[in-house]
Amino acid sequence: MTKTITSFNLAVAVAVAILVSACSIANLGWLRNSEEVGRAFATLQVSPNYRYWYLYLEDSPYAVVGLNPEYRIEDISWTEVESYSEVFQKVVGLVQSFPVPGSRTFGAYILDSKGEQIGVWYSSMSAGISIDPDSKIVFITTGTPWMVGGGNNSGGRD
Repeated sequence: MTKTITSFNLAVAVAVAILVSACSIANLGWLRNSEEVGRAFATLQVSPNYRYWYLYLEDSPYAVVGLNPEYRIEDISWTEVESYSEVFQKVVGLVQSFPVPGSRTFGAYILDSKGEQIGVWYSSMSAGISIDPDSKIVFITTGTPWMVGGGNNSGGRD
């Protein structure tokens, strides 16, 4: 009986996930790797025309994102930062120096569902991108290595 209920719940969850993803597939974006973007972050020569955010904590960032000014991230895991600030230099340096184990830090363009560039990405993690075309809110899905424990040797990372 419990096994039947569990199977049913799993089937319902899968159906809901498929329905939600089918409804939002038109708003999916993606990353396109770019050595140019990687160099811009590595040398701190990023575009002043973007708004920037970093993922997770200032002492343990996992990604830095720059978006065209009309776009934004509204997620508590992301913190907005000014590109000319010391905090920006710090988080870019940590993302570069301490990639997720088994990965390397890379730069990429963030593209919307039409393939148009809306921003830049710098991280050792890949990401799922979706964009609300009305509100211009960008949703970024990544792994959560800070939840696993053991982390890497960046000092502050768990």
